[in-house]
Amino acid sequence: MRSGIYSTETQILDVFHFMKSSRSLRETQLRSIEFSVSGSDKPCYLVPMGAYFEDNSEVIASMGRWRDSHQYAYPSRFEITDTGTAKWLKSAVIDNDHRLLFLIQDPNGKYLGHLGLLKVGEDQCEIDNVLRGESEIPGIVSRALEVVEKFAYEELGMESLELKVLESNVHAIDFYLNNGYETIDRIGLTNSATGTETNLVQSETNVSDYFSIMQKNLRDTNTAQAEILTAGPSISNRELTYVGDATMSGWNHHHSDYIAKFQEQFADYVGARYAIATSSCTGALHLSLLALGIGPGDEVIVPEVTWVATASAVRYTGATPVFADVDPLTWCIDPKSVEQKITKHTKAIMPVHLYGFAADMGAIAKLAKEHNLFIVEDAAPAIGTMIDGVPAGSLGDFGAYSFQGAKMLVTGEGGMLVTSDPDLYERARKIQDHGRKPGTFWIEELGYKYKMNNITAALGLAQLERSERQIDQKRRIASWYREFLGSHKSLSMQHESSNSRSIHWFNSVTLGDNLNISRDEVMEKLKADGIDTRPVFPPISQYPFWDRTHVPGAVATQVGANSINLPSGVKLSKASIERVCESLVNLI
Repeated sequence: MRSGIYSTETQILDVFHFMKSSRSLRETQLRSIEFSVSGSDKPCYLVPMGAYFEDNSEVIASMGRWRDSHQYAYPSRFEITDTGTAKWLKSAVIDNDHRLLFLIQDPNGKYLGHLGLLKVGEDQCEIDNVLRGESEIPGIVSRALEVVEKFAYEELGMESLELKVLESNVHAIDFYLNNGYETIDRIGLTNSATGTETNLVQSETNVSDYFSIMQKNLRDTNTAQAEILTAGPSISNRELTYVGDATMSGWNHHHSDYIAKFQEQFADYVGARYAIATSSCTGALHLSLLALGIGPGDEVIVPEVTWVATASAVRYTGATPVFADVDPLTWCIDPKSVEQKITKHTKAIMPVHLYGFAADMGAIAKLAKEHNLFIVEDAAPAIGTMIDGVPAGSLGDFGAYSFQGAKMLVTGEGGMLVTSDPDLYERARKIQDHGRKPGTFWIEELGYKYKMNNITAALGLAQLERSERQIDQKRRIASWYREFLGSHKSLSMQHESSNSRSIHWFNSVTLGDNLNISRDEVMEKLKADGIDTRPVFPPISQYPFWDRTHVPGAVATQVGANSINLPSGVKLSKASIERVCESLVNLI
């Protein structure tokens, strides 16, 4: 499960497989998608048809009955039997990696019909098998269609969907037109069957009907949110399923099942040999410094623009944080400033991949080698960031990551420490476990408890398995910001270096010096317009609790005083980003 290698096709097939993999009622319920219908105060559900339904005679009979009463809607028409329907369900749905079919369930638990998605190309799906059975709830199929469209957009990355419908099925054509689809093409069909059966196949001669090819643009149909927040996670049925399983079954002999899976898959994802799940990224940073033997009398160089935890972890060990300025383009630690800060007391460099943008690890590694220094990468906001094709966080002696609730991948709170050095791994793991002698209750040294629990790890594992899809959406949001703000002369944006792939955890702008409005005034007015923002971190060397005063770096001072984190939550629509940009431009 390596970072950065997943195609859209792989992501689609993975989601389809997961949604259909339930073998019990509880697993099926956790994978079901809840939705509401106007006029009803109780929820309806889209229930994915997986192995659980393979021998469900009642559902199979209902599906056959629905098909029989709507033969006119299908290009193939033949005698319907329960045996034939069961075979179709098994071969065409459950065992077909390219199809995901949902039953529509009303508030009383009754199945009313079905609809789904069919993967028709490497990166495209179409609406599939829309069929309404017996229903007394007006609009439930239209609402179900909207929910499937949202699922396709958010979970699969589909910006548009197509479907095929017989032109003779006038009612269906009107239904799709009313739901925002438009006709883009048609395919001639002729009957290749004999006798009473019908089998319409594509043909340019003897045409007896047509397939109308219809399409809907999903990206532009998502309206702007009323309140646009800076961050917000994407939680799917996968998270509900894993957390539900860990809550019900993750005890006694299974108390660490999800922790083990999460650590193993995370190490693989970032290209490290070992991973240790922690209670926070701050704890992971502290563990890394302790494992490296850093303590009183030592110095660790950190960037001026970062969250305070980077430097706080240094102080926890009794060592001294030394503050380096940041690069004016990437806002990450400046290797030139680092070189100027190195003394005989320097033991490590802690670059931060700020907001998911990559630090210059090549130059930092060169300095570390020349001066015999350790590297601890603070990759808290950079899970999935790539540097020369290598995941950020795997390039130093240790790398630390965060799953805090505003990050791209979330567990509420939590972190991960990675390394490829077996000795450092064993050292960090022992310190994390109260200094315990492995396999005993004998404590050999003072240690700490920076552990993650199994339920939290279940949430993290589900988030990790959906990481590439979320990175795709983060980068899509960044492209919209560049589209709307990239040419504005009074704004500049954090720069993605040419040898890297940023995950754009946050998209940020710096206001020009020529404006008649301050950064804080802009943020206040945006807040009044329903748009949440954050100030970029000030130079952290200026906090009052350090043991001596520091002169802040010039770039850090400029960035910290004039820069804003814009809304960047993974579920934001293009319309929301456009509203943010319009409001910002109007203010300046």
